Amino acid sequence: MLLTACVENLIHISVLPNGKYSIKYNSIGDKSDLENDDFLHPENTALIKWSSTMTSLEKDSIRPDSLTWERETIVTEPVSQKISFTNSESLIYDIDVIKSEYFFWDNYRFDSTINSLAIDDKYPSIVEFLDIEADSLSWIAPAKEYIIKTSLKEYDNEAKLNTIFREKINNQIDSYFEYAIERKLVEKFDKDSSIILKDALRPIANILPRNFFKEITILIDEYEKDFTKNTALMNDYFQFNIKLPGIVRQNNAESISGGLLVWSFDFDDIAKDEFKMYANSIRINKLRIQLLLVIIIVGFLGILWNQKLKKK
Repeated sequence: MLLTACVENLIHISVLPNGKYSIKYNSIGDKSDLENDDFLHPENTALIKWSSTMTSLEKDSIRPDSLTWERETIVTEPVSQKISFTNSESLIYDIDVIKSEYFFWDNYRFDSTINSLAIDDKYPSIVEFLDIEADSLSWIAPAKEYIIKTSLKEYDNEAKLNTIFREKINNQIDSYFEYAIERKLVEKFDKDSSIILKDALRPIANILPRNFFKEITILIDEYEKDFTKNTALMNDYFQFNIKLPGIVRQNNAESISGGLLVWSFDFDDIAKDEFKMYANSIRINKLRIQLLLVIIIVGFLGILWNQKLKKK
């Protein structure tokens, strides 16, 4: 919860002339952070196979102590279809490459959208804290309160709690949070939300419905997974490198060098908005153009020859 982890993620995409593309993922960080679910490397499916390795890096004076392991994942064969990563416990995004063929040129289009984490919708009271230093815990209390109260609303929709009883539960939770925040008891929030709820409702535990904690924990855990993903992404850094055939035309890349397009983003860029990347390139078919020129020249010479023969 202290957010001391840091992971650097590099995704390199190379588009081939035939329109297929290869992808390589490189993530550098602490081993436990590379194995968690906030940003998953691709895994084998029926259509796409991947090769993944995890290696320990030698320590040096330049690399921080947290960047000691590297995970590399490479697609075994170039792919042609759109790839979508939709696991709600991980970063959600898609990658798409489309080739359009014309007689004299081929057009290549790259598109990718990184879904927003929607922090402003989920935790509106902590938006003002998004740019704070990573070791600050100012946002944890309102985030945990959101998880608990949103879960209670879902539980209430099913259980139809008595109005007075519902207010008693909410008042107990409000009092617990106010007390802990006023006295800066950070340890009260450095735990799963289900445990926080049990602690907050301990004074009235004997009047709660049977199986209350068991049933509401199922709801809380879903929100807790999303919260865990978001906090884990807070210190992650991403860079996409794309190599397109031909001459690059329209794009929104941060930089282009030798035909290599580069985009980078971190938590702040996707906390409230989606992050879009696009680029297209054109590859001229020189052989067909040369062939056309030859045909035109031969045709022109043929016309001249026929005119010469007619004069004779």
